[in-house]
Amino acid sequence: MSADDPTAEQAWPEHAAAVVGVGCRLPGGIVDLDGLWQALRQGADLVGRIPPSRFEADRFVDDVTPRPNRSYTRAGGFLDGDVTAFDAAYFGISPKEAASMDPQQRLLLEMAVEALDDAGIDPAVLAGTDTGVFVGISDPAYGTMQALEPGGLGPYSMSGGTLSIAANRLSHFFDLRGPSMSIDTACSSSLTAVERAWRSLAEGSSRVALAGGVNLLLSPGPFIGFSQASMLSPTGRCRAFSADADGFVRAEGGGVVVLKRLADALADGDRVHGVIVGAATNNDGHTRGLALPNPDAQEALLRQVYATAGVSPDEIAYVEAHGTGTQAGDPAECEALGRALGNRRTRGALPIGSVKTNLGHLEPASGMPGLFKALLVLRHRMIPPSLHATTLNPRIDFDALGLSVTTESRPLDAAGERPVIGVNSFGFGGANAHV
Repeated sequence: MSADDPTAEQAWPEHAAAVVGVGCRLPGGIVDLDGLWQALRQGADLVGRIPPSRFEADRFVDDVTPRPNRSYTRAGGFLDGDVTAFDAAYFGISPKEAASMDPQQRLLLEMAVEALDDAGIDPAVLAGTDTGVFVGISDPAYGTMQALEPGGLGPYSMSGGTLSIAANRLSHFFDLRGPSMSIDTACSSSLTAVERAWRSLAEGSSRVALAGGVNLLLSPGPFIGFSQASMLSPTGRCRAFSADADGFVRAEGGGVVVLKRLADALADGDRVHGVIVGAATNNDGHTRGLALPNPDAQEALLRQVYATAGVSPDEIAYVEAHGTGTQAGDPAECEALGRALGNRRTRGALPIGSVKTNLGHLEPASGMPGLFKALLVLRHRMIPPSLHATTLNPRIDFDALGLSVTTESRPLDAAGERPVIGVNSFGFGGANAHV
């Protein structure tokens, strides 16, 4: 991704896509890019504890003595306010139907409206067009909880709780006729949605695309399940690349971007937040365990993306890593980044970091804050600090891999006129995405 002089069309491949609009909701009351940049620049730690409005944490959490059917942590990155609040009338939805709608659908509608507003696009102009919608989403908790309530199922329960409807809901409201799909590849869902949207534009299936992801922490179930699998951090922080990395912290929120082919965005006079010059996905295949990463597959994906985009390792100014802070994931990701990019540079180590150290891990929506951070680093020409890595993981030979963790703010060191940033996202079932 790059934002330097998008008017110089000859510098961009034909399939380049412009990010022309952004809508977001992130932990810490963040509702726009400026708010996110302020938090990143200050090195803010926005992880908190399960609020009483979600569920009775004391019934499901024992953070002193790990035991069956309990989570051992109540840490998480949470949105401010009431996540069920919704202006149903604005969207032409009856109160009865709105009550059956997953709050994730409600949040997506709001972020899509805000992304189009940020893009300066009147939604009415898109009605009846081939505009595509691609949404990363994984958690069906709201529909499940409705089904468990006596008398909780009604005429709108299926459409309200089915994940496929998350994307279709946007297409329906805005009257969009292009491809419309919800995508679940676990933690890489939203970046895969962006990749699918980028391909839709490149192949001509859509002239405009909405892409994004959403995640809300409504149920104790995943807290318990991930705790029983020893995936969550007992200390309540995503300590990416740290010697103290001990698991990830769950978080909620999401984001939506509006994409156009760069040539179309320039012709329309759009403001360009950044330009996507390449994107791809693959899978780890068979590993020793379903949730264990494959650095060879990750390396192959990185080499494919940059070779196809015509970007050399020296042009890459920064990589926003997946960086969950696990003792299996961080070394594998760094090995892939080092072999594919770091070791092939001629101008010093490749800076890396992770927004999860600030916000926690938004799971299927996690690619969106990573993407937003990349846009902001390009805009401000500054890489903000990645937190909780005072002592780096001794299992990762950063020097030999040609990598440098940005534990302090540093200027973006760009070679030539086109700084490029990579964004990584990996699903715990082996589905990898890179933009």
